[in-house]
Amino acid sequence: LLQGRRTKLKCDGYLSEWISITNGIGQGDPLSMILYIIYNSDLVDTAKGRNKQELALAFIVDTAFIATSKDFQE
Repeated sequence: LLQGRRTKLKCDGYLSEWISITNGIGQGDPLSMILYIIYNSDLVDTAKGRNKQELALAFIVDTAFIATSKDFQE
């Protein structure tokens, strides 16, 4: 699916040489959205059914967990 793609890794001032990307799905490919939803569906489901004061929100590649309680221990 990917052809002619490459990347570099950068961390704390280190910059790698070019690395070929030989597998995966391109960002923006319609299939990538479907596969992301399937892959992360369990992550979002962790907040369901446990407590009405917990909520998981997911949009594109961002996921947020929100919880409310009377105190931190609860």
